[in-house]
Amino acid sequence: MKARTTSSATVMAASLLASPAMAQNLEYRNFLPPTHPSNVFALTPMFEEIAEKSGGKLNINLQAGGALAGPKDTLSAIETSLIDGGFIVSIYVPNEIPLNNVMSDMVMVMEDPVTMVGALNETVLLDCPSCLEEYQSHNVTYLGSYATTAYSLMCKEPVQTLADIQGLKIRSSGDAYGRWINEMGGIPVSVATSEAYEALQRGQLDCVFGSIGWLKSLSLWDVSKHALRQEMAGFGGGALVAFNTASWEGLTDEDRAMIIDATPSALARLAVGYVEEDDEAVAEAAEHGVTVYEKDAEIDAPLTEYKKSEIAAAVEKAGERGAEGAQEVADAFVANIAKWKKISEEVGGDVAKVEEALRREIYSKLGN
Repeated sequence: MKARTTSSATVMAASLLASPAMAQNLEYRNFLPPTHPSNVFALTPMFEEIAEKSGGKLNINLQAGGALAGPKDTLSAIETSLIDGGFIVSIYVPNEIPLNNVMSDMVMVMEDPVTMVGALNETVLLDCPSCLEEYQSHNVTYLGSYATTAYSLMCKEPVQTLADIQGLKIRSSGDAYGRWINEMGGIPVSVATSEAYEALQRGQLDCVFGSIGWLKSLSLWDVSKHALRQEMAGFGGGALVAFNTASWEGLTDEDRAMIIDATPSALARLAVGYVEEDDEAVAEAAEHGVTVYEKDAEIDAPLTEYKKSEIAAAVEKAGERGAEGAQEVADAFVANIAKWKKISEEVGGDVAKVEEALRREIYSKLGN
């Protein structure tokens, strides 16, 4: 890892100065459904704002729901120019972007979404040029990532205690989640977020491990009538706002600047919106026949102990995948979490203040 002065600013500045082409219509894919927070709070309003500000000269067409590029295919679809942009989930392509996956594998150190959206993007955009280069090696220009709220269990049958979890098939989306599910006595089953509903319906899963707001946004409350709000782990990382580098460089300087300018507000809306949706889902759960149980104290002890091994495990896994500098990335990420935890406490759930913090601390420094 290099110093900040030679970090992502170099990559971003180079792309901003690239020669413009005529392409003004971009195809963007997000495998998650239109109702998912990433689309509702971030991408849809962001792309509408860009179309309006450009007077219709720049249109980013969002296709949500997995058509053409699924969760494991988006990186390659962008790399091969099948699509112009899309949501890359790091945990689905860990071998392709192992250094970036260091952060996503540190699931147990995840804090609230405001803290994490700041820590993740400051680490990648300002502290880790190698992280940006990793994306660039796949023809991807990275502009921003996000994080979910803490994960809970949403199950078909009552799950209130650690004993109830034993032997249950629980949705997992990566090694880090699978290790914790095993630790609890469950059986991890790899299922994409977009496929969780059907997996519960068909009996492939007993529970989904995810944000409790998914009861609402993914309609899980139709098939999952019990939720243990334990708040364990979470997801953060990947690239929510990412473009094929050729498509990105084909835009005018003005258009690229417009997209970069719209990114902090989109990420701020999503960070705050995710928390609000969790609260709404819990408040409306009873209306859909869902019982929400408070956390089980017996889970807290192994959870606390398990967290102690989280960072070392993420670094070791990255090394096995061929990444260099994983410890430096982890150290920078942990430092940025501490920094942004303080900022999060200051700005609270005020979208405008979150946006201002992202601009001040990160996005104003790109290309300078």
